Amino acid sequence: MSGKDVPPESAGLRDDIEETRRELGDTVEALAHKADVSGRVKESAREGVEKVKETTGKVNVAATDAVAKTQTVAGQVADKAGEAAGKAQEAAVDAAHKAADVAGQVAHKAGDVAGQVADKAGQAASQIADRAAQAVESLPPPVQDKVAQVTEQARKRPALVWAGVAAAVVVVWRLVRRGR
Repeated sequence: MSGKDVPPESAGLRDDIEETRRELGDTVEALAHKADVSGRVKESAREGVEKVKETTGKVNVAATDAVAKTQTVAGQVADKAGEAAGKAQEAAVDAAHKAADVAGQVAHKAGDVAGQVADKAGQAASQIADRAAQAVESLPPPVQDKVAQVTEQARKRPALVWAGVAAAVVVVWRLVRRGR
């Protein structure tokens, strides 16, 4: 029987056999793959290593980016802190200058007031001295001599005079206070 004399049914059978052989080959290949446990483990390990390498690369990139961002932010924070410190220093210097100016003005005004008070005190002392001299001149001569002696003693011991004046002020103050 040559290939030309083959009944048509046998051509279909041959196709079926060919297909069955292919399927059987695929099945044998799949079984061989399943039977090769060490090969599958190595392949699985290789895939795991590749995934770990890929993940490690991604983590390294992310860490590098995070470090760069952190350094940038730290630099910005340091700059802003420096600016704030500079502004605070400027404000402190300005406040110190203003305080010094105000203190100078107060000292000047206090000096002016003290000068005015001293002038008025001098005028009052001069008036009191004039009136006292007039009052002493109107006294009889023996009393004038006693006043001169007391005046001389007061000049020799001014602390006693001031103590007497202070005592007189306290007495007057208590009398005025008691009257309230």
